[in-house]
Amino acid sequence: MQCARCEHHNCYTGQNCLGLQSAEIEAVYDPIDRQLMTAAAKVEGRYYMQLSRLEESVKFAQEMSCTVIGLAFCIGLATEANYIGQYFRKFFTVHSVCCKVCGLDKHRLGLEQIQADRFEAMCNPAIQAKLLNDAKTELNFTVGLCVGHDMIFNRHSSVPVSTLIVKDRLLAHNPLGAIYSSYWRNKRLGLTD
Repeated sequence: MQCARCEHHNCYTGQNCLGLQSAEIEAVYDPIDRQLMTAAAKVEGRYYMQLSRLEESVKFAQEMSCTVIGLAFCIGLATEANYIGQYFRKFFTVHSVCCKVCGLDKHRLGLEQIQADRFEAMCNPAIQAKLLNDAKTELNFTVGLCVGHDMIFNRHSSVPVSTLIVKDRLLAHNPLGAIYSSYWRNKRLGLTD
C-alpha cells in the first residue's frame, strides 16, 4: 500500500481500489469498534470545523457515555495537563498520572540518560496505564508522551486511548510545523515539493 503517494484519493468518493467486499470490511469492526465509530461519526457530523480537538474530545466521551476519564501526561506538559484536566472536570471524573510517577531511576532498567552524571527518573508509561486501569477509567487521553512511551501506554491501557497533544519540543508540540515550514521540509528533512 502506498496511499500517501496516491494523487487521486478516489476512495473519498467511494472507489474501492483494493476490491475488498463490503462484508469483509464490515467484519473487521467488532462491537467496540462500531461503538467508537458511531460516536466519532456523530461528533464529526454535528461539529465539523466548529470545535477544537479538546472540545471534540469531550463530545466524543459524552457520546460514549463515559463518566470517568484518564489523563496520562508528560511532566514537561504538566501545566497544560492541569488546564486540560480542569476543563474535563466540568464534565467527568478525571484521574491523571504524570510520566515520572514512582520516580524510578533509569539505571534500574538499564536505560540511557540525558545526563549520565546525575539521577534521572524514567518515564513510566506502563504504570501510568496500570494506575488508570485500576481507577476504572472509561477512556484515556495522552498529553505529550514521548515517542515509544505513547506506544507502551496504548498497549497497556485497558480502554481506548486518544492523543490530545503530541510532543515536539522543537516545534511547540506541532509536528506538522516540519511539513508546513519550507525550511524544515526542504533543508532539514530533505523533502521536495
